[in-house]
Amino acid sequence: MSHKYINVVVSHHGCWSELTSGNYIDTLINIEYSSFDILKATRIAMIRGSRENIKAQIKNIMTKDRSIIDFDISEVAGDSNKYSIYLISMLQEAESTMISKLRAKGTSIIGTTIQDGKEIYDIIVPKDVKALVVSALMKDDRVKIINFVEKDVDEKIIFKVISRNSLEMILTEKERMLLRKARELGYFNVPRDRNSQELAEQLGVSKMSVSLSLRNVLKKISDFI
Repeated sequence: MSHKYINVVVSHHGCWSELTSGNYIDTLINIEYSSFDILKATRIAMIRGSRENIKAQIKNIMTKDRSIIDFDISEVAGDSNKYSIYLISMLQEAESTMISKLRAKGTSIIGTTIQDGKEIYDIIVPKDVKALVVSALMKDDRVKIINFVEKDVDEKIIFKVISRNSLEMILTEKERMLLRKARELGYFNVPRDRNSQELAEQLGVSKMSVSLSLRNVLKKISDFI
């Protein structure tokens, strides 16, 4: 194959992304460039918990990033007790963004998410520029690589990226952890390597708790579909 898929997770010192909490997750839905080397990005963000002062908290985070020239925040949906969804549009100095650094090396970005104060990028790169991408990341002293995964590109990876970026926004961290652990232990294998009782013992919770949590996850996924 002439291309590679790369998933890279970074912490970006000095960027507004590192100031977000575990209750915040967003995904990039549009980018535009102006002739003045300014990037306009539109993101959709989900913030779990009470809606009180959420908008003010986001504004406070944005104003601490000196590369952000202007921004606008608008709530599009929400529940007073569970989560709120916002559209965030921002104008930013292009040269300070990870997106611009990656695009400059000939990558195709198929997903970018901010979660737990980290930036997550799913990209496709020609094999002959992969080393340039890695070098560009390592040379930026504001960027620390937390995780780096490289694979051959196939349809399963593309589907996984698209679905993951959506499902990450509707599942809680505990639910994501449960799914990861269940997959690691072979709970979803046919036949199963571990049953629900063994899964519960590994997690240190009751069998009933595991069953209810898995049912809740499946309901969220079915509602999403």
